[in-house]
Amino acid sequence: MPSDMTRPSPTMRLPCPSIHRPHKAFSSRKARHCCWPGHGNRLSTMQTKYLIFISRTSIVFMYLLQAITLDPSSPWGYEIKHAALHKAGDYDNAVHAFEEMLSKMRGSPDPSVQQHVGRYIGPSSTRATILMIVQRTICHLPRVLINTTTGRLCHRAEQVSAFNALPIFDELVSSMTTRIDYVRIKREVQQFFRYVMLSHKLEPDEPQFQHVVHIAVYDLDQSSTHVKLQTFCKIVRDAGFNWAWSATCCINQADHGILAEAQLHTFKWYQGSAMMIVFLRGVRSPSRRGDLVRSIWNTRAWTLREYIASKVVRFYTEDWTPYLDLQLPNHKESPEVISEMEQATGVPAEKLMALRPGLSSIREKLRLASTRQATLVEDTAYSLFGIFSVTSIPAIHGEGNGALGRLLAHLLTASGDVSILAWTGRSGSFNSCLPADITVFNGPATSHLPPPIPGVEMKKKIIPEDSSSFDLDVALRLYDRLNDLPPPWFAETRMKLPCIAFQLPSFSRIGRVYRADTVAFGMVEARTREDLSQMNPVYLVHPWLEILLDREDIAMEDDVTPPSSPNTDDEAFSDDEIDGASSSLSEPALLSQAAPAPMVPMDKETRARRLVARLKQPFGALLLAPSATGRRAVDYRRVVADSLITVQFQESISLADILENVRILDVL
Repeated sequence: MPSDMTRPSPTMRLPCPSIHRPHKAFSSRKARHCCWPGHGNRLSTMQTKYLIFISRTSIVFMYLLQAITLDPSSPWGYEIKHAALHKAGDYDNAVHAFEEMLSKMRGSPDPSVQQHVGRYIGPSSTRATILMIVQRTICHLPRVLINTTTGRLCHRAEQVSAFNALPIFDELVSSMTTRIDYVRIKREVQQFFRYVMLSHKLEPDEPQFQHVVHIAVYDLDQSSTHVKLQTFCKIVRDAGFNWAWSATCCINQADHGILAEAQLHTFKWYQGSAMMIVFLRGVRSPSRRGDLVRSIWNTRAWTLREYIASKVVRFYTEDWTPYLDLQLPNHKESPEVISEMEQATGVPAEKLMALRPGLSSIREKLRLASTRQATLVEDTAYSLFGIFSVTSIPAIHGEGNGALGRLLAHLLTASGDVSILAWTGRSGSFNSCLPADITVFNGPATSHLPPPIPGVEMKKKIIPEDSSSFDLDVALRLYDRLNDLPPPWFAETRMKLPCIAFQLPSFSRIGRVYRADTVAFGMVEARTREDLSQMNPVYLVHPWLEILLDREDIAMEDDVTPPSSPNTDDEAFSDDEIDGASSSLSEPALLSQAAPAPMVPMDKETRARRLVARLKQPFGALLLAPSATGRRAVDYRRVVADSLITVQFQESISLADILENVRILDVL
């Protein structure tokens, strides 16, 4: 036998039965001839295996007790005890045995034994690592979730406790004694915290946070809205998910800070969900093609962003049967649903599926939202925060159409997309150049913007170099002047608008139609309910400078389009943030794409000539007049026109005249 402080050699004979093979006293042959208590027949295969397992486990524990009894101060018996308990699935006691082993090592008078401690990772370190990964995971989840087993609302501390109470938690701690497997911990944590979101049209008497915070969802009194929530949670639970979320009861509407946080982050919550369940109130079984298009769900502002954000979607009728009896795990991939969503939104399916959060496709996203309805005026804007990746605009309860103004001002400043100004209708309270209602974006922006000129036609329009009527020097100075101007931007409610602005002469009036004979544009006609005869000066403004400069063109050929970059979703956190983490996961292989045509950079003279060609295109003009509320004489406001004011520069107007009228106006 080894001394009390020496680890036994793996090859040394031990005074106990082997734990690596069946004990001679109880073989499988003998087990088959045993009888289960209360049964006269021989045992089944499963019962035989169970008895063999019990026998082997008992033998192991006999050996452990013998090893520890012979030398209670030695750590090696506890190490073997930990291994046996872990294999038997008794992870809690296995961890205790491992902690006892480390304690014996630290307390050993033998320095060689003490050195063994450094080879191991203590359970406290593993627990701390697991807790760190759990906290990093749930910080990207909704603050409050419904535990689908208990039906209770759980805040983040309770979510952490729920994971710590799982057998897998002790198994992870017990199994990682010499190396922490960050990848596995992350996988187990993310698997446990998968959650499902509910998308539906809000109804009266929805269960609120204060109704559910002290009672299980399953214990709510029976009502149509309560049954909706209960059935949703049961479907989520039966699908194998531990957590569910519904905006009505998981957001404390009385806490404006919590409400504002939810309005800014809900889009990301839907993006991170394992699935979204859509409840189609008013759609009964058997459902038919077209019911989704006509459903009230497809008219609401919030549901649009929920559908776009979610990767997996399942539609249910009001009696909780799958829409059209679809058996696909993801209804978003169903040809029937794709067709109906295309019909409902008016957007081709491939474009709808390609929409991504951020500042791309601003006008298309505004057009999509323009057909949707919201109970509160400000919700029209708040429902778009996620799809535009807006996180810096606070939600102000009860602000009305000022919310849309603040959103559009942010988008214009951040992107420079002047198509936001391309609308006809009533001005909002935030700034006169921004609309009061999002419905003005239902029409195309192209009616205001100068039409594009295809490459072949552009070559014909560019004035030949030997033309005596073309002043290249002025064209180059005009190009430089426009190119040096910044995009429009907002400073609070004041917009700085770079533009070409010509002051209009006096108007003649017939009813609500005003006419002015101008040198630059010929006869200008504007239909408005405002009295232009009382305004002086009135400017006709060409704000579409980005279109004139066509800064996106970097080649001689207009039709060359670079390939789109693939979209990749950000992880909740990367393994690089965790020391020692590694992953063998690889990025999906990208589809091969044809190489783009070679690009030929343009010189400035060519750009100047193209600018002059675009200046001759018709465009939708804005009217600006002095602002009565402005603190300075140079403050202007947009005159509300009932219809589009389409004008075009006259051939007689010189480039020098246009250059003199390039300016930056302050618009309130």
